[in-house]
Amino acid sequence: MKVTTTNGFPDATDETKIIFMRSKRDGLLAQSDWTQLADSPLTEAKQNEWKVYREALRDFPASWTPADTAEFPKEPT
Repeated sequence: MKVTTTNGFPDATDETKIIFMRSKRDGLLAQSDWTQLADSPLTEAKQNEWKVYREALRDFPASWTPADTAEFPKEPT
């Protein structure tokens, strides 16, 4: 998933881009919380796919260099 990190402001600072990227990443994590619940309808294999995806999202900021876009990991299908 590719998102813009300038939030409509072409002169956004790196700090602003980082804040926006983390906000988007946190939203993606929140939207996938249900996949890790004990009563999730997913199979164990699918839960593991989502677990790997969520780990990649949590690790994303460490490898991302502030830019106008952020290419987040693709979520499982």
